[in-house]
This record gives sequence, structure tokens and C-alpha cells, in this order.
Amino acid sequence: MKKILIIDDEVNLRETIAEMLIYVGYEVFLAQDGAEGLQKTKEIIPDVIICDVMMPNTDGYGFMEQHIISEYAHIPVLLLSAKVEQKDEEYGLSLGVKAYIRKPFTFKELVGKIELYLSTS
Repeated sequence: MKKILIIDDEVNLRETIAEMLIYVGYEVFLAQDGAEGLQKTKEIIPDVIICDVMMPNTDGYGFMEQHIISEYAHIPVLLLSAKVEQKDEEYGLSLGVKAYIRKPFTFKELVGKIELYLSTS
């Protein structure tokens, strides 16, 4: 079973995404900020990471800055963000994220991106 780590400080969104991903057959793990996400990445070695941008403590960009220099840098990261400016997406992509998904998004869109990067990893 493929493992997905969801890093998001919004409890309702994090749990809703988790429930839907579990329903379609993924094993899901949760973290509430980038610092916890980095720790969980080491513990579970997920196949894909879904990470929010705006979070307290270590945000999504801070997570990526540390993730890309870690031994787990090969794990694809999909960023979720309410930020809609092109410069925000470009910055995320410059950090190595595989996709920048703007909120609100559809579950179908999210699963499509997950499956794309699971098939190429």
C-alpha cells in the first residue's frame, strides 16, 4: 500500500483529505507543520508528501528548503496553497516541488497529481 504524508495545520482539511485518500486505498500519515512533517518523513518514508504552504513554525517553503537537502529529497512533494500569485508558485517550483495546487481544489485533481508522481517514482 502506498504511503502518503499530509502536512497541514488546518485540522478539518487535513482530516478530510486523509479520509478520502484512505477510502481510495492509500495509507495516510498526518503532520501539523513542516517541522513535524520532516520528522514523520524520516519515520515512515512516504511515497508522496502533500504539504500546505502557510503554517506556523515551519511553513511549506521552510519544509521544502530542508527536504531538498535531506536523504529523502527523492520523495515527491505536492504543495497546497491559497496563495494565487505566480511568484508564489514559481518559488515553490524552484524549491523542487512537483506540483503547486491552488486552493480550492478538487479531490479528483489532487488524486490525479498523486497518481502521476507515484507512477514516475
